[in-house]
Amino acid sequence: MNQPIILLILKALEGRGAERMVTTLARAYADMNYRVHVLCLEDTHEMPLDSRVQHHVVAYNEPLLEEDSKQAAAYKVVAKRIDSYVLENIGMPDLILANIYKVNWIMAYSQLPNIVNVLHTALSRQFQDKLAEMPSQIIAHLKIVYGAHPCSCVSAGARQDLLALIGDHLNRTTTIYNPCDVNEIKKLATQPLDIEHFGLADKEYMIHVASFDTMKGHRDLLQVYAKTQRKLPLVLVGKGRLEDEIKQLAIQLGIYDCVKFLGFQANPYPLIAAAALLVLTSKFEGFGYVIVEAQALEVPVISTDCPFGPRELLPKKNLVAVGDIDGLARLIDRAIDDLNQYKVPFNQQLLPERIARQYLEFGQELKDGINKAYQINP
Repeated sequence: MNQPIILLILKALEGRGAERMVTTLARAYADMNYRVHVLCLEDTHEMPLDSRVQHHVVAYNEPLLEEDSKQAAAYKVVAKRIDSYVLENIGMPDLILANIYKVNWIMAYSQLPNIVNVLHTALSRQFQDKLAEMPSQIIAHLKIVYGAHPCSCVSAGARQDLLALIGDHLNRTTTIYNPCDVNEIKKLATQPLDIEHFGLADKEYMIHVASFDTMKGHRDLLQVYAKTQRKLPLVLVGKGRLEDEIKQLAIQLGIYDCVKFLGFQANPYPLIAAAALLVLTSKFEGFGYVIVEAQALEVPVISTDCPFGPRELLPKKNLVAVGDIDGLARLIDRAIDDLNQYKVPFNQQLLPERIARQYLEFGQELKDGINKAYQINP
């Protein structure tokens, strides 16, 4: 009997939440004895894949075009190329998880069965500016992208957002949280890292891990930190287009000596594990991966109460409203004075095998629904 085939598609193996979800889920399916394939549009290797998982690249090789109609035509070509590649080199997948908006759009034109779009963020926030400029056109476009296949969202809030935006044009939707491999994270956290090399001491700094992007709230974080008692230095892990701007802001606020920019870390877990406190200051999230990773390492976490993930992962006392600079500064000072009050146990329902099985169950429900429809309407 042939092993079932799982195919996960994404843009590239970059170091962000969606990519962490894909690599974690791929390893879980390999543990469950599935044939697992990850297909990317770009050949980037920031995130390592389990050796049992086969990696494929079907190069995008298309320019980004301003007009949706021209972009759609280009994406139809890419979808056809992906379909041909999959059937020739992988076989017919039992489940295809398509991650990230660009991939969702491309796969809207795919002829392959068993596709589920995985939404890692809230569409109303991701397309906020465009929805303000041309709402009817954007909603019509999103109905094409997300009406083609069933959708799974990584938080209940993100799913409600999707339903509110284009619910009348969706088929099946569900909520499946991102998986967190506690054992793997703990193993990675024990890898040697000389934190003293960065001028840090164990449990004597607070940490923020995120790409330097507007939605991650670095500007607010630095303004908040400037208002705290600054009992601990602030460590920023990540890279991105706003990094130089945030460094300049640290200088302007007079806190540059207390803020350490460590850049992208392929393995940030030793740094997270050694932190006294992890802070998340996002404007919005689909899930908030770093929260559960910190919980897996028994590190206290506080966060903005942003749409949509953190409020599903943390109690109210660990949250503060987005944009409340003074409130977050006070919360940081309180947390540093009583760290144990802000520790939240890891939710065992987020273990990879449990999440992997939820996707399989959703896929089976979809197949059963199709079979039932054929029986009713032969």
